[in-house]
Amino acid sequence: MQLINFTEANCKNCYKCVRACPVKAIRFQDHQAIIDEERCIACGQCFLACPQNARDIQSDLDVVLDARKAGKRMVALIAPSFTGFFENPGGVVEGLRRFGFQEVAEVSLGAQEVTEKYREFVAEKKPKYAISSCCPTVNLLIRRYYKGVAKYLLPSVSPMMATAKALKNKEPQSFTVFISPCLSKKCEPFMFGQEGYVDAVLTMDEMLSLFQEDHLQVESLPYSSPDYYGSTNARSYPVKGAIGEGFHETLSSHGYDVLHVEGILQVREVLEEIEKGALDPSFLELNACHESCISGPCVPKKSWSTYKRKQLVKKHAKEGWTEEPQVLTFEGCDLNYTYKENLFQKKIFTEEEITRTLARMGKTKKKDELDCSACGYDSCREKAAAVLEGMSDVEMCMPFMRTRAEHMNDIIFYNSPNIIFILDEDLCICQMNPSAEKTFEEKSEHLRYMPISVLLPDEGIRRVMDTGKHALNKRISYREHNLVVMQSVIHLPKDNQLLIIMSDITEEERRRKELNLMKEQTVEITGKVIEKQMRVAHEIASLLGETTAETKIALNRLKELVMEDR
Repeated sequence: MQLINFTEANCKNCYKCVRACPVKAIRFQDHQAIIDEERCIACGQCFLACPQNARDIQSDLDVVLDARKAGKRMVALIAPSFTGFFENPGGVVEGLRRFGFQEVAEVSLGAQEVTEKYREFVAEKKPKYAISSCCPTVNLLIRRYYKGVAKYLLPSVSPMMATAKALKNKEPQSFTVFISPCLSKKCEPFMFGQEGYVDAVLTMDEMLSLFQEDHLQVESLPYSSPDYYGSTNARSYPVKGAIGEGFHETLSSHGYDVLHVEGILQVREVLEEIEKGALDPSFLELNACHESCISGPCVPKKSWSTYKRKQLVKKHAKEGWTEEPQVLTFEGCDLNYTYKENLFQKKIFTEEEITRTLARMGKTKKKDELDCSACGYDSCREKAAAVLEGMSDVEMCMPFMRTRAEHMNDIIFYNSPNIIFILDEDLCICQMNPSAEKTFEEKSEHLRYMPISVLLPDEGIRRVMDTGKHALNKRISYREHNLVVMQSVIHLPKDNQLLIIMSDITEEERRRKELNLMKEQTVEITGKVIEKQMRVAHEIASLLGETTAETKIALNRLKELVMEDR
């Protein structure tokens, strides 16, 4: 079930999410980041790392609002870590009631029950390693990536699930909503086959948006205690070390070393040791987040520092709630859960396949493998394997893309038929391409850092540098070089340089002049022909006129003679 992903509009191919992901569960398809659910451990590191706000988490806000509108009996299950975000935690409880929740349960009650299950299992089974199973991300990490370690996860549901089961057992028709700063809790019911007990999961921010919907200011609301809550130790569950502290005597009496490990990198390190069997018998309290559950990826944007939150949780755990809790029985609730191994099968590729893919990334020699991790992978070979798996693209290699872009620029610069100069702010030549060398019969190295005025008048060029305004497609004749060009002078503000591009139109200009001369000569000849034709025509007309007059006289004389005979 796709609960976490990235919005297409905002994803900008920065690959920061890949660099942050500890298991490289992010695939790129058509330059769009997509979370691969078969690999994901729901740690939320990509969610925290994304600088473009492209993260997209499925929200249950509408589900909760619809449940209230339908008049369902709503019950809030709130993680004990919430007390670290408010100076008036009782105001939060009151706010939940005013919103429409008939009951409020602090999940410390479920934590208390889970601790007892841990105690019983360790005392009876005495496993070499006992790993807390409260963090869904750690559970997924172990089951998917560490062979032979899942058997050490203590076989109990999480405090959230234990509390939800007890509440559903008490009132099957109740609509249960879990609230915490933890992202992976949104995934837990589906990823662990525990659907039907938690109907909706909200982050702390989502809870606050519900309050805002009803104009509830929790810090100023009256104090109210939850209907159900657990012991002091159970209320300390969000703070690192509190889980083991809850049954410390049992662990000590059975010779267990107690290790508190938080942060995904540190968790992976200790899991590698367990996989090898290198550690002494230990109880391992493993949490994916730094400082445990008070620092989840869905911590509200406006909240105190981690250490202030830690102090508030510890203070509240010690002081407790003012009202006695109601009794919630766990009788008849199956709190056992076996975390079965479900290893992700990573594909293995031949050396030939890796080498061929590296070559596609422009890495044909060992020295080309920079292992810079800009793509998100620790080495170029890992990146090549990711490309073969369809998780990454060749183009995600930034040094390769830069080299290719520079190569393309070089191809254009060195092979263009146009004359190209790059000038610095003092109008000195930084670069000139082979076409310029050929045209001006000068070598680039001889003119480098020389003023452009040694070749060309610089008045118009300097004007572009002074004003920052391009001079495009100007027809200019350089008589001293027998050269006519269409010239563009472009200001490059980033480096305060000028780019001069000249298209040699000398030959076209010569042909144009020849054509104009031919036209002039043709016009002149045509004029002479017309003049001569007019003269001939005039002469012909004159001759025709004389002949006509003589003919008339002759005919009239003939007519008179004929008339005389009569």
